[in-house]
This record gives sequence, C-alpha cells and structure tokens, in this order.
Amino acid sequence: MNKYFSLRNQLLFIFLISIILSATVQATETGSSHNLFYLNKFDDNSYFVGRANLVTRDGFAETFFGYVDANYRYRMTEHWLIEAGYRQAYLKLTTGWREEYRPMLSLYWQGILAGGKFSNRHRFEWRYFEGNAKDRTRYRNESVWISQNTITDYQLIPFMEEEFFYDITDSELNANWLTLGISKYWTRSKKGGVKWKLGYRLQSQKFNDEWENRHVLVTGISITSF
Repeated sequence: MNKYFSLRNQLLFIFLISIILSATVQATETGSSHNLFYLNKFDDNSYFVGRANLVTRDGFAETFFGYVDANYRYRMTEHWLIEAGYRQAYLKLTTGWREEYRPMLSLYWQGILAGGKFSNRHRFEWRYFEGNAKDRTRYRNESVWISQNTITDYQLIPFMEEEFFYDITDSELNANWLTLGISKYWTRSKKGGVKWKLGYRLQSQKFNDEWENRHVLVTGISITSF
C-alpha cells in the first residue's frame, strides 16, 4: 500500500489547513477534548458502542464537561447503519455540576471517498436538563474521512472530521467543529485492536448572535473487539 498521499489528497489537506489558519487569529480561547471509544461486535450485524469524554477550558486548567454513553448499533445494509442509545452528560456551572439526560438516535452511511474510508452520521438528541434549564432537541451531522494510506515511517493514519450542530428547538445553527489529525494502531488483529488519535480542532460556537472560535487539542483511544 502506498504510504504517501495522492496529489488530490494533499491539495485537500492544504485547503482545510488554510481555512483553519484564516480563523486562527480570531480564536482566543483554548481547551482540550479527551475521548474513549469502545465497539464490541455481537454478530455480523449487531454491535455495542460505548463512549466517554472529558473536556477542559483555559488550556488544561479546568475540566468543565464530560459524558458517558451506551448504544446499540445495527447494520441494515452494506452502507447503512442505525444506532440508538443514551448519554449521561455533566456541565460545570458556577453553582456546581449540572446533569443532562440525553437519549440519541443516529443514522450512518459508510463507504469509500477519495481513496479513504468515509462516514456521514445524522444524529438526533433529546436533551433534558437538571433544574430549570430549557429542554432542547438538537440535530448533529458529522462527516469523517480516514486515509487508507499511511504517512512517515511511523505508519501514521491521517483523518479529517467536520461536524455541525443545529438546535431544532430554537431553529438555529449554533456550532461547528473542524478537526484534522493523525492516528495509529497500537495493536491490531482479526479480533480487534487499539488505536490512538491526536488532532487539532477549530471549534466555533455561537453566543449572543456572535461566533467565537476556540483552539482544541483532541486526543482519543479506540478499542474494538470482534
């Protein structure tokens, strides 16, 4: 397998990096997002999917958000999958930690695009908050491209992610995440594997009708079991 990008993929990366650099001067906040992903295959079409996440702000100074979830995934066809689950989330406020109860329903398409593995996810989230906060319904669309080729002698795997958030309750597009990074398998076999990822995210969010950008360091560990 060729270890280096095709010219087309190199140009695509350069284009995305230019988008990030154009917004960098406006991004004054920093943070990090640390992720754990677990997938266990029950049979040819059924899976358990679990995720956990911790998010910091002011660099690594303060952990202010986190979640854990459990999901059932079913492969309907070669390209289409459906997933239903529940996420328990926590947000740190001045008064303490607030809980959020989040049932979720997702539809995935998986295939090949530009020589890489590509997936697009449609997710609906019903968000119920502890206390007096207004309950919300949200739609999220995420596209992920993972190269099938590696780069450098370290066998690093480039990836790109793009996700936007639409608040159905208020009929408003209010967040966008653009992520570039690399990943690598620690272990890999027919029975599964462990992979780490490291990336940079330009995280844009709308506050009081104004868009604000944040630099986010993204780390992750994925564990699969077949």
